[in-house]
Amino acid sequence: MRSKLLMRALPTMTAALTVVFLASSGQPGLAGTTGHAGGPLRARITGQVLFGTPARSAATAPVTGLPSKKDQIKKLTAALKRMHKDYAQLGQINPGPNDVFDYNVGALWTKGIDGAGTTIAVIEGWDFPGIGGVMHQYDKALGLPDPKITTIFPSGPLPKKCPPGMVKLGSYGSCSAWQGELTLDVEAAHLMAPYAKIVISATPADSQEPDDAASNVAPPEMMHALEYITAHHVANSISISDGTGETTYPHGPVEITSQNAGELTAAAGGIPVLVATGDCGVVQNLAIANNQCGNTSTGPDTAAWDDSPWVTAVGGSVPNINSRGQKAGPDPVWHVGGIFSEGAGYTAVFKRPSYQNGVAKITGSPMRSVPDITMDASDGTSQAAPLFDGIMALATQVNHGNVGPINPLLYKVLGPMGAKAGIADVLKGNNSVIVNGKVTVPGFTATKGFDVATGWGTIDAGTFVPALVAATRANHENAAVRAQAKAQLTGLEHSTQLSRTDIPKGGTSYLLGVGFLPLHPVTFTIDGKKIATLTANALGTVTYMIDPSMLRLKAGKHTAQLSGMLLTTTSGFTSH
Repeated sequence: MRSKLLMRALPTMTAALTVVFLASSGQPGLAGTTGHAGGPLRARITGQVLFGTPARSAATAPVTGLPSKKDQIKKLTAALKRMHKDYAQLGQINPGPNDVFDYNVGALWTKGIDGAGTTIAVIEGWDFPGIGGVMHQYDKALGLPDPKITTIFPSGPLPKKCPPGMVKLGSYGSCSAWQGELTLDVEAAHLMAPYAKIVISATPADSQEPDDAASNVAPPEMMHALEYITAHHVANSISISDGTGETTYPHGPVEITSQNAGELTAAAGGIPVLVATGDCGVVQNLAIANNQCGNTSTGPDTAAWDDSPWVTAVGGSVPNINSRGQKAGPDPVWHVGGIFSEGAGYTAVFKRPSYQNGVAKITGSPMRSVPDITMDASDGTSQAAPLFDGIMALATQVNHGNVGPINPLLYKVLGPMGAKAGIADVLKGNNSVIVNGKVTVPGFTATKGFDVATGWGTIDAGTFVPALVAATRANHENAAVRAQAKAQLTGLEHSTQLSRTDIPKGGTSYLLGVGFLPLHPVTFTIDGKKIATLTANALGTVTYMIDPSMLRLKAGKHTAQLSGMLLTTTSGFTSH
């Protein structure tokens, strides 16, 4: 028997189940049925073994349904008791009890707010069929329920071999490296919302066109996944763990902004997108690196995907928990020495969004600053983003619907309310690059209230989740913000220009399409019939001379369409 709360959250999940899940050889559509056959997986930053992967992970039976709300509360109450009682041992697991206690999610669990009826998506660069077995070991240790995990392939079945461009990335972004990343993402999101379903989106690079290094470690296929997930109602919130710097994209800002359609699609659909700010402090990893922070920018830089005004940039702090598992004070900035620290600073691509105008005197910049919020980054901000993804699932459950995009509410309502809205200030730490004890690239320092280093700080989920839901409802489910995103997206979809929209007999019209992925194919059709496959230039533009006579078009109205991986534009014209 499901509670009324759960039943009201089910429509989104019903739609999600209608998605066709693709599978390739050795890549099952449903993850969790194949054990991990290799050795242990390690965190990229700390090098520690990810819990549940020290050996072959036993396969676990698929999760078939939810227990009653009473049994859910009973299960999680017992898990909380176990985490407290055995904290000396379990506190070593990360993500783990430190996060549960630091963010006070137990206060929600014991009320039945545990993610039930919602779906969390994590965007990954490759698949890991053994994730179900790993999660079973993880949950067994902490007393949590096993999640239902589904893997989808928005760009089609994975290739039999890892794309060469990804292989070159080594521990930074190769296919094998993504297994550890995927494990960390799933563990973090599941820890916050134990009864939420989890969708893994496996989207490898170069599915359309062999691309540059930046588009291998941070492939545009991931932005395509945002569009796919939104269109098919697959999930209620989405996280991406990536810290590829803006300066490493060879085609400059246009290569970054050509991916705006993905983030706008999610925002228009009310889906919060949470993106990690990177792990190299005030500088950022370059795509030529083959290990985390192995090659970085020489000066300040920010990660390309967390910089969009339409996503929530999640930086890194560290839980401040004592040896008894109790909150010991404000969380500090995550900074493990040397170069490893959370990304924070100003984007060079996106102007300051209107919701940041209230903190403009603090940022002192006309550009967008990141992060917006922080979470535990003990294993990098790749841990922080999915943790907040799980928090969004809790809010979705209470709201009975999507709560995104959240940034306007975070800046205009919740942040200024502070602790009353569950905002926990981060007061100490910085993200400067330090070599041999000396600061080589000055970063940003946490202070009281909003600051560039940590945004608004971190959260007390027990207060933050109901406060976010209340603000969402008071603002009519963020309808105005979603409409703004939709309007911008519609503008992109009608950005193609024609020198003539009324073409006389014997005349021609020059077509100009903008905003496409540089050097990627764009299909040109008229009235649904393919005319040509064009290639966008380095500026992301395509051109074509429309000659109705040569194309044997009948007199009358016609629709021209340009279709790239992320953007489809339409324009109308009349021929005589």
